[in-house]
Amino acid sequence: MNPTENASSLLQQWLEMTRAEAEAIQSSAWQRIAEIQSRKASLRQPLTEAFQHWNPGELPFRADLGRLIALESRNAQALTDRLKKAREQHLALERASHNLRNVRRSYAPAPATAWNTYS
Repeated sequence: MNPTENASSLLQQWLEMTRAEAEAIQSSAWQRIAEIQSRKASLRQPLTEAFQHWNPGELPFRADLGRLIALESRNAQALTDRLKKAREQHLALERASHNLRNVRRSYAPAPATAWNTYS
């Protein structure tokens, strides 16, 4: 496989994984996201090596890279949004738990003392 075909194949794999990652983010499939990110990490070195054959000014995949960067940016924003929503839900649950403890303390009978009389 020549360098152009190799780089093209690697970019196509990355694009497919990025699209799958977007679907996993939308469905909150966190294990799937971790698997995809691990597979992407294994592609970084071969992709870097494939692009070393070109000068920055003559890179034949500039448009493809632009699309990938845009997709990666959308995925990063989607993850940020999900994280923010999860933190907000966590805080709301903590507040609700705190409120329930306060209500319980207000209405629960006082604990019985161990000693009724002193001898």
